[in-house]
Amino acid sequence: MGVYSKGEFKVMGYELKKEYCIWLGYMHILAVAGLIYWLLQEKELFTKSLYMFLIFHLMGGLGITAGSHRLWAHRSYTAKTPYRILVMLFNSMAFQGSIFHWSRDHRLHHKFSDTDIDPHSMNKGFFFAHVGWLLVKKSPELKKEGEKLNIQDLKDDPVVMFQKKHYFLISTLVCFVIPTVIMQYTIGGGFIYNFLMSCFRYVFMLHTTWCVNSVCHMFGSRPYNESILPTENLFVSIIALGEGWHNWHHEYPRDWRAAENKWTKINFTSGFIKFFEFLGQCDTNGIKKNES
Repeated sequence: MGVYSKGEFKVMGYELKKEYCIWLGYMHILAVAGLIYWLLQEKELFTKSLYMFLIFHLMGGLGITAGSHRLWAHRSYTAKTPYRILVMLFNSMAFQGSIFHWSRDHRLHHKFSDTDIDPHSMNKGFFFAHVGWLLVKKSPELKKEGEKLNIQDLKDDPVVMFQKKHYFLISTLVCFVIPTVIMQYTIGGGFIYNFLMSCFRYVFMLHTTWCVNSVCHMFGSRPYNESILPTENLFVSIIALGEGWHNWHHEYPRDWRAAENKWTKINFTSGFIKFFEFLGQCDTNGIKKNES
């Protein structure tokens, strides 16, 4: 139920972030247009567009999974500066908020999982956990607890703070401008088509991340702890590059794999991290999975 007073529109007691609601609304319209435009293309351009979509989706997705989630929010492994810069750029391609803010909110989520202080608590409903929490302003209680978090490591990280300072410029370039230009000069199709494809890829990536907060707190199995809401979900693990093994992750939040080490656990992000460990850019040793 909505209530309007003093220039503020509230839904269920929450004040809407009007600018972000408008932004997401427009982006979803452009994404649908991009999807339709893509489906209407001839086979050759359709196939080439699919390859580019997958490449950019992997890059942006890894910026969230390997970057803001496993590296910065949980500090589950360490990495050298070249890798950190690369993953920061990938993260900016996802355009889901700066590493600083994403990691802070995620730490709050784990500290108060599925309580009123959890930024995207499933107890407030599937829609709220999926996207609704992003459309409303944080409650005073949530802000208060957020201020208590120890995020000095983020403040001391030059890569994180550089991105935070220049976030809008960097993300606009690597999420929309550069992919559009690259696609135009590699597969063709026109700038409008490639821009709309970038919008579709962006919105699709948003929902893959959001599914971890919603789908993986409702649908799936709970083999490691039946008393918590997070679940193991194969579908989400596929689209979110290994982030769907959520019951394990909430039991062992500092396990860099975010999943049990089994071949049946599809986990593209873990393979990415191990590849860069082979190159000498990452170190997954020395952190016990049951550390908080």
